[in-house]
Amino acid sequence: MKIVLGIAILAVIIITHEFGHYLIARINGIEVVEFTIGFGPKLIGWKTKSGTKFSIRLIMLGAACVFDDLDAGTDEDTDLASMIANSSFRKANVWSRIATTLAGPFFNLLLAFVLGLFLMNYIDMPDTVVTEVNTDGAAYAAGIREGDKIISVNGSRCYLYPEVSTAVELGYGKPLTIVYEHEGEKKKVEVIPKMNNEYGRFMIGVTFGGQEPAEKGAIDIVKSSYLYVRYMVKMTFSSVRMLFTGQAKVSDVAGPVGAAQIVGEEYDSAKEMGALAVVVSMLNIALLLSANIGIVNLFPIPAFDGGKLLFLLYEAIRGKPADAKVEGAIQLVGIGLLLALLVLVMYNDISRLFVG
Repeated sequence: MKIVLGIAILAVIIITHEFGHYLIARINGIEVVEFTIGFGPKLIGWKTKSGTKFSIRLIMLGAACVFDDLDAGTDEDTDLASMIANSSFRKANVWSRIATTLAGPFFNLLLAFVLGLFLMNYIDMPDTVVTEVNTDGAAYAAGIREGDKIISVNGSRCYLYPEVSTAVELGYGKPLTIVYEHEGEKKKVEVIPKMNNEYGRFMIGVTFGGQEPAEKGAIDIVKSSYLYVRYMVKMTFSSVRMLFTGQAKVSDVAGPVGAAQIVGEEYDSAKEMGALAVVVSMLNIALLLSANIGIVNLFPIPAFDGGKLLFLLYEAIRGKPADAKVEGAIQLVGIGLLLALLVLVMYNDISRLFVG
């Protein structure tokens, strides 16, 4: 049940991503050869009047929006460069291609926002108004009091309490520059977090929320969803930065199996609190994964949407496309690196299953 649930969540996220490519491509008159759900042997398939083949395949671990007839690749005289040069996607207007490429990540962020609309109906997401201050804590010593509103930490604007707590925790005890509002006046202080041995992390001694949740209107829910997705996007960038700075290990990176395992662990924790807790937990994980996949796909890496965008922006500025052979070679290198990364994260995932 847990594995199926994890796969289902990932499938919905990936299908949404690929559907974004498909929808904007068709709106812009770009031919889509096939839209497939899953990989491997075809289970069922049909063809639309527009010429697009839809198919559902045996291994339902993703989806693909195919712009090029891959059957052409079976001809020994046809290489990746010629396929790129002659594809319907390549022949379309450059701005249509940019819109189509951006559509996948955008639909992931849109899905995260829609999930947030449902999620915010069931959870309370306090802002950064301090409701309690520990008199022995670092915040109190710096002058922060109950009723003050934290505006930013180290220059990063904070709207929700997790943004503050995450910034404190990831500071690893280093001094933090906090801007807060006290009785309508902005103040800036330096706060040095203290290690809380009970919880095993750095804290500054403040509490947010804890009051009776106020009645939410439609505008409140929309705003909360937007701010929560914004927080998840910030977390994605922070995670990548931590990988490059050595604050996080490559072994911490999870793939599909790891994501499914996380879903299972969250399911086990939530089910003891009832069906509603399970729904809320699954919505939260789906939102996190969707936002994460949307942003990571925009990174300028060959074989990612961000890598394709670099070529398209180059073409838009230069007025003509990059050499198809050069693009094909770079895409092949990118695919190779992506496969190597997939092997690494699969190894990490399997190691977690057996080692824990």
